[in-house]
Amino acid sequence: MIVLSIYQLLSNNRSSLFTVYFVLFVVQNDHATIAEGLAAFSAAYVSASLISPFAGRLSDKMGQRRSFLLFGEVVSLPFFISIPFVRGFLLVSLLFLVAETILSFGQTALQAFVADITPTASRGRGYGFVNAVGSAGAVAGTLGAGFVALFFGLAAIFYMVGFLMLGTILLVLFAVPDQRIAKGDRRRSIREMKGVAVFSIATSIRTLGTGAVTAFFGTYAAILGANNFEVSLVAIAGLGTTALLGTPLGRTVDSFGEIRSYLFGTIVVVFSLIVYALASVWFVLVPARITYASGFALLSPAMLSWVTKIAPENRKAEYLGFFAMINSTLWSFGPVPGGIMESAYGTLGLFLFGIATTLISLVSVYMIYSRSHAKEKTVLESFDPKHH
Repeated sequence: MIVLSIYQLLSNNRSSLFTVYFVLFVVQNDHATIAEGLAAFSAAYVSASLISPFAGRLSDKMGQRRSFLLFGEVVSLPFFISIPFVRGFLLVSLLFLVAETILSFGQTALQAFVADITPTASRGRGYGFVNAVGSAGAVAGTLGAGFVALFFGLAAIFYMVGFLMLGTILLVLFAVPDQRIAKGDRRRSIREMKGVAVFSIATSIRTLGTGAVTAFFGTYAAILGANNFEVSLVAIAGLGTTALLGTPLGRTVDSFGEIRSYLFGTIVVVFSLIVYALASVWFVLVPARITYASGFALLSPAMLSWVTKIAPENRKAEYLGFFAMINSTLWSFGPVPGGIMESAYGTLGLFLFGIATTLISLVSVYMIYSRSHAKEKTVLESFDPKHH
């Protein structure tokens, strides 16, 4: 678990830098509009999400996790570090899309790896701990990126990502155990995965809005007067919150229950989006990001723990991949309608879009799962392998 947490530490550095700076990079360097930058960011993550079920299924079928981590890191690296050397918005966007798609092979395997080595009763704590350590490392990385962007420009961020990826490759090669799992059994039909499909759709409606907000907040901070370093401070506020609260809130999921934890976390996210919408100066985004990270640190392990709980023992990666396909695809697609709302109604329109989708998700999950504990138990039992 410690080694996987360190891997997540380095991986979070990379992903958080792209979340904060990619849209700003194409807007400033390639003269793209905000809507175009959000669309390019969205396309890359949608592509990565769509490949997740295939990657998860393949990982289960081969009974391997480590090989997929290594494949994602090694093959995507040349595409990431090529971005500063090319010109043109479309080519930059294409390289970013290819790199993120390849990288997704490793991310699905990582989530399943955590579930493989964590007892079911403490799985929320396991995911919370991995997220906390990853976020703690991302604080240092984002702070460093703020200095790099301030003194050397946004293109230098991609060189920094290259160095981080060399670290992840060496870590996987020399520290991550080559743990074999039982190979997956017969492929399950979509009908048999109805439970995880319903859960994924209900929770993923929220991500349409939060995906748009997450991709936009770095650019939003710049609009409100932040320089490149100050943009990183906004990101660090959220990362530091996850580092501090990830493990205790993960334990809360284990004792409080996945569905209740998701609902409470989502309510906190709604409050954070209201703070975003009311901001008039960049440093108001700091408490907004702290509030958002607090809610997400509760709902994220809740979602992953629930999916792995209903998954058969040797099908975790496939179920997580199926969940990621829906959840991450909608999160990734969110910047597109978010960018349209921003173009039509300004920044307030984008945040109202985020609030509306989050409230719809909150109500949907409550209506489907929270009427009684017995109903949730029935859903879980229906997907237990011994009932098939």
